[in-house]
Amino acid sequence: MPEPLYDTLYHRLEKVRWNMSDIPFDQIDKSAVSAETLQFVRVNCLMELSSLYATRMFLRDFQNNPDFCQFQSIWYFEEMRHYLVLREYLKAFDAEPDFTTLGEYDTDLKEAPWPNTLAMHWCGELRLGRWYLQWSKAAPEPVLKQVYKLIAEDEFRHAQAYEDFMERALEEDPSLLLPFANASKWMLVNPQGDKHPTTYGAGSADGRAVTERIEGYGGLQQWIQDSVPDEVERSLEGRVLKTLSRLSGTVLQSRTDLVKLTLRLQADASSAPVPSNPSA
Repeated sequence: MPEPLYDTLYHRLEKVRWNMSDIPFDQIDKSAVSAETLQFVRVNCLMELSSLYATRMFLRDFQNNPDFCQFQSIWYFEEMRHYLVLREYLKAFDAEPDFTTLGEYDTDLKEAPWPNTLAMHWCGELRLGRWYLQWSKAAPEPVLKQVYKLIAEDEFRHAQAYEDFMERALEEDPSLLLPFANASKWMLVNPQGDKHPTTYGAGSADGRAVTERIEGYGGLQQWIQDSVPDEVERSLEGRVLKTLSRLSGTVLQSRTDLVKLTLRLQADASSAPVPSNPSA
């Protein structure tokens, strides 16, 4: 019987975990930070808060997978630390979000099949890691540069963890390759706009997504488009195709190849014999 992934991931991530005390907040060069940069960091901070809503979604939709739910204790801690470190940065400018208003951003995420959600978050973490790494390079202030680099490294490690869960799931049920491939395809096509599953859509009564609740989110979207070059998205696509090639045993060199794979898997699933019901 294989060891739970939670055990392995706990020790792996513990070895490389950074601490808030590693950040020299007292050395922030305020003269290097514009009002526009502060607004970007503020919206970014509130976006990281959405990990709270995602964790509730994970525990609801993955309740039959205790191994994955246990891992959420790590993911939630590290993701909420992203919110906290950005809020601490903003405190240096007296620009942090008002804690008493955070309930205004709360929402419930829509229910969805867990295989699709897992693959979407895998792609989403790979994309976020690349964004944060790009923002680290472009940051005008040294401490912010350090913060973004640390967050980027976390996101890449989380992506690897989700990939591990995908691989374990395929060992138990190879048919899950179809939803994994379909969700990945959706994440790669037309990447402009909000494609991160934590913030895409909502299941709340008013139907408003997290992104619709945060003032200034449009500016963040524009910053993403202006600061993240096309080659970053191409790098993401290459990484996703390489992994799915390994998991499927099929060489995938383009999104067209991925589409062909999903069509083949769909045809195979449709032609598979229906199991007989011995109790009928």
